[in-house]
Amino acid sequence: MKHGLMRRAAFVAAIFFAVPGSLLAAPQGLASGDLLQSYELLTTTYYSRVDIQTVLDGARKALNAEMQRRGATALLPAMHARTGAGENVSQIAAEIVRAQNATNEPETDLTYAAIRGMAGALGDRYTAFFTPDEYQKFNQALDPEKISGIGVLIEPDPATKYIRAFYVVPGTPADRAGLQSGDDFLSVNGASTKGLNQDEAVKLLRGAAGTVVNLHVQRGGSSLGTLAVTRSDVQPPTVIYKMLADHIGYVAILTFGKDTPDQFAAALDRLDSQDVRGYVLDLRNNGGGYVNSALDISSKFINNDPLLTVEELGGKRVYTVQAPQTAVPPKPMTILVNRYTASASEITAGALQDDGIGVLVGEKTFGKGVMQSLTQLPDGAAIKITTAHYLTPKNRDINLKGIVPDFAVTENQNARFGDTTNDAQLQAAIAILTKKIAATN
Repeated sequence: MKHGLMRRAAFVAAIFFAVPGSLLAAPQGLASGDLLQSYELLTTTYYSRVDIQTVLDGARKALNAEMQRRGATALLPAMHARTGAGENVSQIAAEIVRAQNATNEPETDLTYAAIRGMAGALGDRYTAFFTPDEYQKFNQALDPEKISGIGVLIEPDPATKYIRAFYVVPGTPADRAGLQSGDDFLSVNGASTKGLNQDEAVKLLRGAAGTVVNLHVQRGGSSLGTLAVTRSDVQPPTVIYKMLADHIGYVAILTFGKDTPDQFAAALDRLDSQDVRGYVLDLRNNGGGYVNSALDISSKFINNDPLLTVEELGGKRVYTVQAPQTAVPPKPMTILVNRYTASASEITAGALQDDGIGVLVGEKTFGKGVMQSLTQLPDGAAIKITTAHYLTPKNRDINLKGIVPDFAVTENQNARFGDTTNDAQLQAAIAILTKKIAATN
């Protein structure tokens, strides 16, 4: 069982540009504004040609399904594509009114159904509509909100059965109190943690900001006594890191959120202050995120060279993204990937491999070579649309193909990612990196 932060259930497989706010004025209600803006974006920004009739048919099919679900027997009349966007949106709006009269279902719910039908009609698995609640959950996966606690990721210690600190987030109360990764918490406020699962222990550790939690800490089999740690609001990390033996820095990127580049830079700074000699960059089970975050992190190692080529509008608009001259001094690197390494992760992995910065170790990646634009709609809903196709710096098309690692290593059974004693892929990456470091001396 892998650590909770690496669970495959959290796989996102997303890469997109965030487009805040509304691009068009919303007519009448906010839901109507959602409809107009969604239609405009779907028919003008999708990365290949869109058949307007298909979009209209998708809206009608979704509305008919809602009516049948509500017991209505009559079907909505067919719509016919017109030249003007306003005419087509008006047709859809009229069918929403008919569906509302037949079912008494709220206009907002029917509008959402129509938009979802339009998005689905494109036949693209990555183009999707989100209700406000769905959008909030989607954002939470990439940019988690602050929580009140001490700033430590925990897991049961398989050896002692107590709760163990898997990772101490830099700059948090736990970090300031001197807690370290690998510390066991024998008790929390007097309650033993032996045999507790992760969720049960989290309830003990969390509490209102400003309150104190008393931890009986054990390190390497020796008791450190009780530490009093004052809780505060803490940002859950999207980057975790640690120094391994022989000054090898291990950095895992969990997702490419908005704050990930800053967290990544902080990790590099700390490792550099500890005389790091080489890096293992872990992108396994990272399903993507913001393209700008992936480019920012790639440019930490690539200096004034291409990062990727972007094709929009079916290849009618093509441009190359170039790295600035801001890379850190080069050090040997290996990059861990697997079949759940996707999108933004593949941008970074492909760029580092093509540029010769590091070698890939693990399994062939997911193979998602398209990008999405994510736009928040007037009432807080959102639409995510595939707007571009990308190639690696050497013009490799990885879509539906993936990236083949330089060194193929199969994941061992019951692997614990980041644990050098039970992670065959990490062990292989370290062995390869050690040879590369020795060759530079």
